[in-house]
Amino acid sequence: MTRLAVTDVAYASYELFKVIVGSDDLTDEDWEAARHAIRGSFQDNIDDPSFAPYVGEPKEILKFLDYHLGLHGAGEDHGPSIGFALDASIVQSGGRPDPVIVECLRNFNCASPSFVKGLRLVMDPGCTVRIRGDAIRFIALISDQWFNSTVPVMEPEEMTQFCEHLAAYMVDDGPRLLLTRKRFFSILLGMLRSPEWRGHIVTRTWSLLADWTLIEEEHESFQWCLQNAIELLEFTKKLPDGEGFRWWYGTLWFHFEKLDPTVKGEVESIAKDMDMSSGNGTSDLKLYHNLLGQEVEKVRRELDGFTEVDRLSSSGMKLRSRFVNLEGTWHRLGRITGRQ
Repeated sequence: MTRLAVTDVAYASYELFKVIVGSDDLTDEDWEAARHAIRGSFQDNIDDPSFAPYVGEPKEILKFLDYHLGLHGAGEDHGPSIGFALDASIVQSGGRPDPVIVECLRNFNCASPSFVKGLRLVMDPGCTVRIRGDAIRFIALISDQWFNSTVPVMEPEEMTQFCEHLAAYMVDDGPRLLLTRKRFFSILLGMLRSPEWRGHIVTRTWSLLADWTLIEEEHESFQWCLQNAIELLEFTKKLPDGEGFRWWYGTLWFHFEKLDPTVKGEVESIAKDMDMSSGNGTSDLKLYHNLLGQEVEKVRRELDGFTEVDRLSSSGMKLRSRFVNLEGTWHRLGRITGRQ
């Protein structure tokens, strides 16, 4: 007797899975076999993707996922199988999605009614925390298909429910994975970009924007939001609770150097008006100033730990530029608030 090597079994199971799902006219028995095969492929490696099979082009995974999301939307519970497929679809390399997978997702219809309904139901708080986290990271990869579409993929009441379930996960369950928190911003910024979606954002998710350092500045949706920052300021000003404006405006201070001159002027003008008035405005400006100061010190300590060679590297120069920009913004806001 000998113990089977888990990695060998996983790779063999994945090859079997691709053969089964790659066939035409699959029967119920074929799909049952596929469910066993995908479990054998990823169950023992689910906490350490480095030991999982290399997925490559995930066309069989997406076919399997599409089928089971349809069943899930029709009332059948296939949560574990959907979880394995989602996990396989978001295999990460250094925190970034595999380009092969991203390209395949771009060419796959992730906005079909059955696909959308199944993923929306997967986000229900009754599903496991793990599957919901995987769903968030997957949706972030297909955010353009959902949030940058001329035709909304959901009805208004479904958008509201989805946003409530997103808030339930991000606020109530407190995702442990840094990667999930980063991917959440891809979804939130995609919603902000969409006139149809932005009005459904749940109040308690706005404060998550305080985690400004997790926003990926090169993301297309974020670039759009910065270029249309005044439009979003006007939108958030009209929200009844004030949270949307509070945290979107703070985001603009944290990324001040990325703004064009017109937006910079508007941001400073708002700050001067807030500082002259009493109430929450002044305390918010002090909060932004404190958070900026904390980030300045964090980057300073990181730079202090660099060797001279590190400082001259491309990553070192990039960090130095970030430090200079943050410190400049911190001083600028400090002068407005009278703290410097």
